Amino acid sequence: MSDMFTGDLLIAFALLAVTFWLAYSYINSKVSRDVFVAGVIILAVFDLFRIDARGQKYVDVPDISNMFNEPDYVTAIKSRKDTEPFRMINIKQDGSRGTASQNNGNYNAYFMLEDFYGYSGIKPRSYQDLMDVIGPVNQTLWRMLNVKYIVADQQIPFPGFVPVYQKDKEIVYNNTNALPRIYFVNKIGTLPDFTLLNNIKENLFDPKNIAYVDGMAPKVDVPDSTAGTDITEYKDETVALSVNASGNNFLFFGDTYLPTGWKAYIDGSKTEIYKVNHGFMGIVVPKGKHNVEFKYAPSSFYLSEYVALSLSSLTLLGLLIGVFLELKKRKNHKLPTDRAA
Repeated sequence: MSDMFTGDLLIAFALLAVTFWLAYSYINSKVSRDVFVAGVIILAVFDLFRIDARGQKYVDVPDISNMFNEPDYVTAIKSRKDTEPFRMINIKQDGSRGTASQNNGNYNAYFMLEDFYGYSGIKPRSYQDLMDVIGPVNQTLWRMLNVKYIVADQQIPFPGFVPVYQKDKEIVYNNTNALPRIYFVNKIGTLPDFTLLNNIKENLFDPKNIAYVDGMAPKVDVPDSTAGTDITEYKDETVALSVNASGNNFLFFGDTYLPTGWKAYIDGSKTEIYKVNHGFMGIVVPKGKHNVEFKYAPSSFYLSEYVALSLSSLTLLGLLIGVFLELKKRKNHKLPTDRAA
């Protein structure tokens, strides 16, 4: 993505430079009006075709009409009518669409389900570490990261797994051990990354009881029974919630830690986000009732937006200046009308 941004920026500067050169040449009568207009059109068409070539291409798949028929396990999960965010995973071994072994297309996302094993070519290194060292099938990971439903083709002997749907060789389990997407943790500590990953792999800690942060751990209090959270808005780029903290409590958010993107606010004031459990987020919430907001707002996005807007504005301004100067030039070259003496 960074290479694409850099390349686009260089191309934009090049196109802008050529456009200004054409405008300058036209103003100084070095090229004709037709050449100037044709040049601008060619540059614009080139840029449009260059961007358009990146789009998805249509491929006629013979069974496309059946490809996205809603599977029974999806219908079963949706019938539960959950009001809080949750994740699911399909660990069937039959190679069908939506399973962990055949999920490069993020099949379950088509049905608006958050798949724990969804694929992304630009996933963070920390998440890849979890998959490489631990793998997608792990009770602690599922508990920590809000994996509420597991689809399987055989019995799963884990405690707290309650079947909610079963047909032929397909079973949907409700993982009653799954924690919410955002929750208070009793205490925090520090561990080397490799030790932490192995502790998760061996199910050696409870993520509700303790969270491990990078660097120096802040001092926090154990939340009591009055502490709680209530999600009021959950979107891709904005998560808002009202919380009640019984002290300086630590709030875990089970989405990927991206320090250049995510920002956290407590009652409108920015607060520090800690990297937790190797790749997720946490903040310290002071005692009392507060409005907490997580916003994904990377500076690079806004920078590129402003750069693109500035370059487009400069190009338009250059064209307007060129037209103005041409009109002024024509006005000055008009011959005066003869009058009879």
